[in-house]
Amino acid sequence: MASLGRVLSLLPLHVIGTFILAMGGIVGAIEAWKVKRKNSIVILVLIVSMIAFTFII
Repeated sequence: MASLGRVLSLLPLHVIGTFILAMGGIVGAIEAWKVKRKNSIVILVLIVSMIAFTFII
């Protein structure tokens, strides 16, 4: 959704897609925290980098 908003130059769609990406990353990190803490840190780093790349590129 964030990529589609970027392609169509629709900022609200881009922001909504990024918000959904962030929420999914947070929920995934919480779920991974229960199993392995190392995996949850990796997930959080990947999500933060993906959010940064969606706004830079």
